Amino acid sequence: MHNESISKMGGRIRKQRERLGMTREEFSCQIDISPQFLAEIENGKKGMSYVTLYKICDRFNISADYILMGRERTNNVPTLASDILSNIPDEYLPMVEDVLKSFVQVIATAKSKRDNKI
Repeated sequence: MHNESISKMGGRIRKQRERLGMTREEFSCQIDISPQFLAEIENGKKGMSYVTLYKICDRFNISADYILMGRERTNNVPTLASDILSNIPDEYLPMVEDVLKSFVQVIATAKSKRDNKI
């Protein structure tokens, strides 16, 4: 992979880590790499495996397309939802999940009723 691409990917990862308000230690711990290796990735000194890329995308809800190519999402709902959910204490998450499932069900029911009237 071209060094410029590696450098840009590292910069995008740093940007997302900082957006999340996380230190290198906190971020790297979440994806099972060392803070030193994360620093090398962020500074464009080293590339990463697809496993590390997957862990970053999965754990922090970051698009691989964004990290690899710099393409931003056009829909900010996943990012907004992720930002909100990341601030909820873990013990509340099962209740939040129940509320969200109920909310989706209400929306689906309302849509179905509206579609049947048309």
